[in-house]
Amino acid sequence: GAAMDELKHQVMINQFVLTAGCAADQAKQLLQAAHWQFETALSAFFQETNIPYSHHHQMMCTPANTPATPPNFPDALTMFSRLKASESF
Repeated sequence: GAAMDELKHQVMINQFVLTAGCAADQAKQLLQAAHWQFETALSAFFQETNIPYSHHHQMMCTPANTPATPPNFPDALTMFSRLKASESF
């Protein structure tokens, strides 16, 4: 009956959260959209998340050869060594 389905869905949501590492409500939405087909929902999730990731990745890679980046680099290093120094005390 309905209670059994409810339980199955809850288990699938939990499994989805563990597999995809997303929030339970997002998992539920994806599973509902996929008519509770776990694989379908999972591939939909990874298709959705891959796009921003690769876009973000490209953005991180491109500024490497522009002259704007090097001045910030030593700054970050000093910050980092300062952080390490304060940690050891």
